[in-house]
Amino acid sequence: MEDKAKTLQEEFLKVFEKLDVALGWETGYDSLHATPSFIRQSQDLNRMVWNPLCSQNLCTYLAKTLNPSVRENDKKIGICVKGCDSRSLIALIQEKFVARETLYIVGIPCEGTVDWRRLMRLKPSLKDVQALTIQGNELCVETTQKTYRFPLQQVLEQRCLQCRYPNPIIYDCLIGHPTTPRAGDDQAYEDIENIEQYSLPDRMKFWEKELDRCIRCYACRNACPLCVCRDRCIAETRTPKWLTQRCDLTEKFLYHMIHAMHLAGRCTECGECERVCPVEIPVTLIKKKLNQIVKDMLDYEAGIDPQKQPPLLTFDPGEKKI
Repeated sequence: MEDKAKTLQEEFLKVFEKLDVALGWETGYDSLHATPSFIRQSQDLNRMVWNPLCSQNLCTYLAKTLNPSVRENDKKIGICVKGCDSRSLIALIQEKFVARETLYIVGIPCEGTVDWRRLMRLKPSLKDVQALTIQGNELCVETTQKTYRFPLQQVLEQRCLQCRYPNPIIYDCLIGHPTTPRAGDDQAYEDIENIEQYSLPDRMKFWEKELDRCIRCYACRNACPLCVCRDRCIAETRTPKWLTQRCDLTEKFLYHMIHAMHLAGRCTECGECERVCPVEIPVTLIKKKLNQIVKDMLDYEAGIDPQKQPPLLTFDPGEKKI
């Protein structure tokens, strides 16, 4: 992992004079957290890291914060992308929120990112971490005292356990070698199929129990790279007034269903909404179900082909299965 981090720094250094900013990751407030890094000076590139804790999808910052398509200079924005991140980037390019020529994309094949909450449940006393590496089917955690090993199945984020696109689809430079997907197309929607085995009343009870924990913090919306309505979000607008600020189950249901519908045919299953949820609601399941419907009806997956137009952004009355 240190070798990849070093290569990452060297790659950005080669082109830094052509960049306005480089987006990557750096060590957070402790050794078990990584945080997005915005590098504007070449001497700061040594802050950039790569390890299984680099879970944030940096594409979220493009349309919402940096917006390279409306820049006042001709410099590019450098950005690191994992496989799932690159799908989000393609979706932003497809919808013209980002112009491809304004980006310098460094792709990183990903073996999976760690959910630190799951890790801490297994070992609450874990501290003084020196390094985390993925070795085969285990996560190796080196501390100042000893080395721990955890089964990946127990510590990876849920999105990684069913990942079919660990390798970046779009990039200018690739760091490292492509890795093997953890799941095939036939396993893409296993979690959805498990829930659909419930009866309708049991399925309703499942979602009532999950969504009742929602605190309406909108972290899922804020972290989503494709939620770009900003101050026009229906969750907060009062003209028209679609939702109230009440925190009852009905309003929570309505918010999450509208959020999911706005991402139908657009969600790239990057899992950011679920990763940032403070009460760990499996909100990705709702979006994945809509993705399954779009795949079955329209034979389309978001974020795979930059030249292809998302089906719900156009209308063809002669379309099959419509």
